[in-house]
Amino acid sequence: MVIIATTLISGCQPAGDKPKQQFEHAQSGAFAASISNSGQYSVVSTLYHGVALWDLNANGAKYQWSHDIEQKPLTFDEGESTSIMSNSNVIFAIAIADNDSHAVLADKHNFSLWDISTGENTGFWQVRKSKVQVNKDDTSNAWVNRNNPASDEPKASQITVLDRTKCINVNESNGEQCMMLGTIRAVDVSDNGNSIVIGKSNGMVTHITLESGRRLEFLGHQRDLLDENGEAIQINNAINSIDMSPNGKYVLTGSSDQAAYLWDTTSGQVVHKFRHSSRVIHVALDPKARYAFTADSKKQARIWDLKTGNAISNLDFINRQEIFSSARFSENGKWLLTGAPTRQLTLWDVKTGKQLQQWHVTPRKGSRPQSAVVYSASFINNETQVISESSAGLSEIWDIAREHR
Repeated sequence: MVIIATTLISGCQPAGDKPKQQFEHAQSGAFAASISNSGQYSVVSTLYHGVALWDLNANGAKYQWSHDIEQKPLTFDEGESTSIMSNSNVIFAIAIADNDSHAVLADKHNFSLWDISTGENTGFWQVRKSKVQVNKDDTSNAWVNRNNPASDEPKASQITVLDRTKCINVNESNGEQCMMLGTIRAVDVSDNGNSIVIGKSNGMVTHITLESGRRLEFLGHQRDLLDENGEAIQINNAINSIDMSPNGKYVLTGSSDQAAYLWDTTSGQVVHKFRHSSRVIHVALDPKARYAFTADSKKQARIWDLKTGNAISNLDFINRQEIFSSARFSENGKWLLTGAPTRQLTLWDVKTGKQLQQWHVTPRKGSRPQSAVVYSASFINNETQVISESSAGLSEIWDIAREHR
């Protein structure tokens, strides 16, 4: 197999903020991306050219994947056009196993597993439908959808869930239907592709052990919040972020219900609950089980001790609020590396929460406004450098200052 070398780009960055190296991975920008914990691989999703696995050590694309049960992975040959994958489903959630063995891709209703060493697809699944009973509007005898009056879709208030995990013995005359409840919002995969976890817009999290087919539904984010009168409060409990331990035994989930849970995938029991005052936007686990990171949509971004569940530090930033789009702990346990939708890539001190160093990824040339989302970042070269993937379709390498090493 011949590997295409990526193009080295000259970025338009302020003096002192230029990356050490810069490579183009998606000419028209990326829709999603994930870098492996080792920094050796990245998986990049585009709107027009499907999904590509990049070997970052060789600076070249290795495989191109189609998120379609009928498709097979393609290898890149020199001069080969990539436009053949333009009809692939759009992938917005990507995760790579901590040991670089597998990658999981997801669109709103489907997810697939890929072997990184061979490029082969090892499974393609659709989100299970649930058995529900739909009650029609008594006055109009029709569905009501404020966003789309012509739609046949019922409102959530018209749906009674009869069986969340399967749909059999449906009595259509009684208003029963098979329906997908919620869309996929986050995914992760354990070492060797042994298990996958998906989080959905309705607050449901599903852990799947692939060898046995065992499914465990974590419902911690679906519990009702009660007001002072004991009445259930309707809340947004969408799952925004997921991270799973390398062995697949523990999962950290963050939700719009203002909570993050660390829970056991064997029993479904909560190990720690991390409370926030607004939507939890991003979470991350240290692969060595030392720390957890949880960040909300306002001011709280904390690093926690996984043994005690106590806070170690709160990230110290000046802005009124800070949104994070990626986070990763260093192997040495000293640093947290975060990315943001504002081009910012930041190195933090785990113990103090102090900012040590900051870079700005390059926006795509000609884009308006001149911005980029940092999708993923990792440490490389014995943790002397960091590498990023952004919505600009660029992979960039940055030096960690000597005084911080």
